[in-house]
This record gives sequence, C-alpha cells and structure tokens, in this order.
Amino acid sequence: MTQFRSTSFDRRQLLKAAALTPLAGLALSGCGAAKPAESSAANKTVTVTSYGGSYNDQLTQTILDPFSKQSGIQTTLLANTSLAALKAQVQSGDVQWDLVEITAPEYEVAVAEGLLEKFDYNIISDKGLPAYAKAEYGIKYLSFLFVMAWDQKVISDAQAPKDWAQFFDQNKYNTKRSIYNQLSDSSVLEAALLADGVPFDKIYPLDVDRALRVLGQHPGKDRLLYHSANQEPIQQLTSGEVSLSTSFNNRINAARNDGAKLNFSAENAVLAGDYFVVPKGAKNKEAAFKLMNFMSNDAEAGAAFDKVTNLTLANIPALSKLPKEIADTLPTSPLLADKILVRDDKWWSQNLKQTEQQFKLWQAS
Repeated sequence: MTQFRSTSFDRRQLLKAAALTPLAGLALSGCGAAKPAESSAANKTVTVTSYGGSYNDQLTQTILDPFSKQSGIQTTLLANTSLAALKAQVQSGDVQWDLVEITAPEYEVAVAEGLLEKFDYNIISDKGLPAYAKAEYGIKYLSFLFVMAWDQKVISDAQAPKDWAQFFDQNKYNTKRSIYNQLSDSSVLEAALLADGVPFDKIYPLDVDRALRVLGQHPGKDRLLYHSANQEPIQQLTSGEVSLSTSFNNRINAARNDGAKLNFSAENAVLAGDYFVVPKGAKNKEAAFKLMNFMSNDAEAGAAFDKVTNLTLANIPALSKLPKEIADTLPTSPLLADKILVRDDKWWSQNLKQTEQQFKLWQAS
C-alpha cells in the first residue's frame, strides 16, 4: 500500500512525540480498583500492535496494564503494525495479531478487501463512544484536530481568528502564515473550502480546484509558508517566523505545557484519527472486543491516556476526569459535536494519490 506510506510515517512521528510531552500539572492517576478475573478459559490473552516508542510505553501504562488487572486477560503489545502485514496474515490463514492500529485511509482499504472482523457491540458498549468513532469493522479510538493556531505574543486570544476565512484574511492579519503541505495528514484543502463559505455537509466530495484557488488568493505567496513535519509550526510560531499556522491540538497543548505562548481554536477544526481493528480470523477476538470496551468506557483509563499523551481517546466518560479547560477543547467533547468537521476517510482513501499530485503541481506553478 505505497500510497499510504507517508501517512503511517507521519502518524508514528505524531504519536511518539506526543508521548514525550505530558500536560503540565496532570499526574497519571490510577485506573480504578481491580475487579475479579473472569472465569472463562478462552480468550485469556490479546496481542496488540501499534507504532512503538514512548507511545507504546504510555499505552501500556494507561490502558493495557489496568485492563489486565481488571479483567485477568494478559496483553502483549508489539511495535510493528502495518496494513501489509495484517493482509499477509489474513491471506495466509495464520493470524498472529488480535488488535491492530491502522490509519483511517488504511481502514477503508482493509474493509474493502474483506480483511477485518465485524466489531461486536454486544461486547463493546457504545455509550462511551462519540458518534464519529463507531464503525462496523473498527473504532476510531484515537483522534486529533487540525486547528488554527496563533502566537499569543502577537495576536491575543480575543483578536484571534474565529473561522478559516479570518485565518486566511490578509487584511485582518498582516502577517505570515504557515500551512501543512502533507495532504495525507493535513486538512488544508478542507480549511480552504471552509474559508470560502462551504458548509460542513457540502465539503465532500472535495472540490480540489476551488480549494487551490482559495489558497492561491490568500494571503499571497510571499506571506504563505509551508511546513512538512508536525513540529515545524511550533518552531515557526515560537521563533516569530509566523504568527498564524495550522497545527494539531495535541501539539499546541504540549507546547503550552513547555511554556510556549501559543493557543488554538477547536471550533471549525477538522477531525482525523487512527483505528483499532481485529483481523479476520483473529484467535482472541472476544478478548480484543473486551479490551476495546474498556478503552472506550473506563473513565479513569481514558483520562490517564489523554493526560499522558496529549492525544484524545474515543472515551466520553474520560472528560469528567479532566480539567474543563482541556475537556472542552477535545474532539470527544459534546460541546464540539456540531462545530468540527469529521474528515471523510473513504474519500481520501480513494483520492489521495491523485490529489497529492495535483497539489504538488499547483505548488510548483
């Protein structure tokens, strides 16, 4: 799946970096009292695979260990996740993984190719899941927002952009801006269409030509910079190179924790994320579903994950365990339910390669 390689690379970078910078003053709390182990002899282990590094350590600490303590199901976490390996296991009939993290476009491919087990929502309670997270063959368990961010030393929160039209308006902010040019991860085309007045429910299918016209009009090539890595906008904002930038909510929260005078708006943001899926033929799929139930509904575990990683677990009960100023800006917050755009993963899975080529040609011109 060559066309998704850049997505996986960027996602690994995002997850590993996020795990290194917990929010200030938020200590990891316990995840509830242990409950008696289940009596069933089957499905007593579950093998999970993700991206590795510090992120895997934090996933183990906040989710997997507390789940094992509560359920008696032992977990093994690997660091070699990939759609190609999942496909090879399913096709060979020798499935070694039970729960696999993949990107959203990869999820759509896996569904289309019949590689996944349907999720059992008799085992997994959907009460803790935001509407965007529940899918037939997986859960978008991890989410983050593509946001408008600003340097508070130059633009006060009261003067900050309220929507993407203001973000791109050179008359309102006579300053340089930076936008993310990796379409596999960013939502800059969606932002451009929102700036041009397109409502949420009309964004897809993307009118790429219209989006590029908007980017070409505002704010002018001499005032528009591009970044291609997740940490770049933080460096550009804190150095004073730009005053406005696209970024991700977890990145800005991590920078604020380190003392940076930055902020962002969660409203009008674009939501993306990763899925956990169960390969067709997984040996311990029932245990995997029980783990997903815990991950989606245990408030203490969900809050601990959010605090440590600066990322957002698809777990609404966790909001009650977080400071209000943080909870209200997370994708799972009911306050944002109709104020954020959910990225159309299926459209991107079908159009990523050609749209990237069109975007690169536009940049070169």
